[in-house]
Amino acid sequence: MIDGRDRWLIGIGASPGIAIGRAHVVDRRRVKVPKRHIVEAEVQDELDRLDAAVASTDEELDRIKRKFHDRDQNGGEDHHQIIEAHQMMLHDEHHLLGPTRRRIRDEKVNAEWALRRTVEEIKSVFDAIEEDYFRERRSDVDFVGDRLLHNLLGEHVDVLGSTPPGAVVVAHDLSPADTAHLHRSQVAAFVTDAGGKTSHSAILARAFEIPAVVGIEHATERIVPGGLVIVDGGRGEVLVNPTPGEVEEYRSRIRRHRAFVGELLGNRDLPAETSDGARVHIYANVEITDEIPSALDHGAEGIGLYRTEFLYLDRADLPREEEHYMHARGVLRRLAGLPATFRTFDLGGDKVARFSPSLHIGHEANPALGLRSIRLCLKERGLFKTQLRGLLRATAYGKARIMFPMISGVGELRAAKAILDEAKDELRREGLPFDEQVPVGIMVEMPSAALTADLLARECDFLSIGTNDLIQYALAIDRVNEHVGYLYHPLHPAMLRMVRYVVDAGHAAGIKVGMCGEMAGEPLFAVVLCGLGLDELSMNSTSIPVVKSVIRASSQVEAQRLASDVLGIATVEEVEAFVQREMGTRFSDDLLRAAGESAG
Repeated sequence: MIDGRDRWLIGIGASPGIAIGRAHVVDRRRVKVPKRHIVEAEVQDELDRLDAAVASTDEELDRIKRKFHDRDQNGGEDHHQIIEAHQMMLHDEHHLLGPTRRRIRDEKVNAEWALRRTVEEIKSVFDAIEEDYFRERRSDVDFVGDRLLHNLLGEHVDVLGSTPPGAVVVAHDLSPADTAHLHRSQVAAFVTDAGGKTSHSAILARAFEIPAVVGIEHATERIVPGGLVIVDGGRGEVLVNPTPGEVEEYRSRIRRHRAFVGELLGNRDLPAETSDGARVHIYANVEITDEIPSALDHGAEGIGLYRTEFLYLDRADLPREEEHYMHARGVLRRLAGLPATFRTFDLGGDKVARFSPSLHIGHEANPALGLRSIRLCLKERGLFKTQLRGLLRATAYGKARIMFPMISGVGELRAAKAILDEAKDELRREGLPFDEQVPVGIMVEMPSAALTADLLARECDFLSIGTNDLIQYALAIDRVNEHVGYLYHPLHPAMLRMVRYVVDAGHAAGIKVGMCGEMAGEPLFAVVLCGLGLDELSMNSTSIPVVKSVIRASSQVEAQRLASDVLGIATVEEVEAFVQREMGTRFSDDLLRAAGESAG
C-alpha cells in the first residue's frame, strides 16, 4: 500500500537493514504478445520455433549457472538449485510445454500467444494456493515464461546488466537469478511492487544481507529513476526524495546501528551464558546453504532448523536420494564440525501435487489441516525413505540431527521412526556408512504434541518448539489473515504455559528442549525464555548477536523470577506491558533499538 504521507511507501520488510541510494528503476513492462491465427501447414513451424526458444533459454540458464560456479565454487549450491529448478520448469511437459503445444495444434495460434495463455493458467493455480510461500512461486513461473517469450520474440533480456554499485534497484519483481546478480553488483538495496517475505528473491536477499522491501503497490511508478530513496528493510518502509535533514537522520541511524552491532559481534565467539553460569545454545534457522556464512559470522553455534523443502520446490520431478545426500553433506562440510538439525520436508498435499504430478494428490480446502508434513511422509513411504536415506548417509560427514515436523502424538512418532529404522537397515546391508547414534527429535507445533510432551519425550532424543504453527493452532487464528492476524501473540498466557510444560516434560525425560519458531529470535523475549528453562534457541542470523547479548547481560535467577511473574499474569496485553517495562529497566536504549532492528 501507499501511505498517505505521500513520500512514504509502505510494504513488507523482506530483508532487514537501512540503505540510502539513487533509484535504478528496472523497466519490465509486460511485453505485448501478438495473437496470430495460423493454418495447418504452419503448425509444425510454430512447434519448431517453440523448441528452438526452449533450447536458447536453456543455454542462457546454463550460462547463469556457470557464473555462479565461477563466483564461488564452494558456495553456489543453492544458486545452482534455483536455476536447475527453472530449467526443470522450462522442460516441464506436463504443465508448460505440453499445454502450449496443444494450444498451437488445437487452437491454431502462434507459439507466443499459446505460451502466454499457458503461463497465465499456471500462475492462476499458484494464486489459488493459500500459503504465501507457494503462492509466491508464481514469480519463478514469470521468470521462466518471460525468458522463453523473449527468445520467441527474438529479444535480448538483460535489464540488470548496467546496474551501478550502490544503487537501489526498483522493479516490479525480481527472480532469484536477478537477486544474485544484484549481490555481485554490490547494490545498496532493492524494492519491488510484488513479492513477499518467503519469495526466493527475499530469501536470497537475507542470505546476502541486502536490505529489501517488497510488496509495495506501484513502487515502480512512484519512484523516479535517479531519485534519492531511503530503504528501511526492517520496518518495510521506503522514503522517496528525502530532505537533507532526513538523509542525515538515517545516516546517523546507520552509523549508530553499525557501531553497536560491531560491539555486539565482539561477543560472536563467546557463549550465550548468563552472569550466573546458565548456558543457552544459540543456533540459526537456515533455508539455503548460502545463509550459513552469515549465520557463523553472527555467532551461531550451528543450525537448529534446516528446512529441507527447498529441494522439492519448483520442479516437476522428485529429488533423488543422491540429491538429498549431496546437499546435506555440503551443509555439514560448510559447518566444519558444528551441528545441524535437518527437518524432514514439511509440505502440504495440494502444494506437492503442483510440483510433483506423480503423487496425484488432489486439492484440499484447508491444506494446513489436511495431508501435509509428517502425514504426507507416512502416506508416501517411498518418498519419505528416499529423503531419510540421503540424510542418514550425510551424517557420516558431521554432527547431524534429524527432526520430524507436525508430530501429533506418539503413534506418528513411532511410525516415522520405524521408516527411519528401515532406512538404517538397508544402508547397513549395502555397506553404506552413517552415524548409528544420530539423534532423532520432533518439532512440537501442535497442541496435541504439547499436551503429550511427557509421552513423546520418552521416545525421542530432543524436542524443539515450533511456535509459528503452535501459536496459530493453539489460539485458532491464521497469522496472515487480515481480520484476525492481530490476535497472534507469542506471549499469550496459554503459549507461556505450553512452553513451560514442554520444557519440564523434556527435562524430566533427560533430554534437551529448544525453540525454533520466530519467538526464539525476539530479543525482548529472551530473558523470559531463559527463565522458562529452554536449552536451545534457533533464529534468524541477524537476531543472534542481540539475543546473545541480552542473555549474557542477565542472570538465570532474574530470568526465572521474570518467568514466574509472567506465568501469573492473566491477559496477553498485561504480559506484553510487563515484559516491555522489565526489559526497559534492565537494558540500555541502544540494546533495545538493536533488538527492534534485528526483529525487523
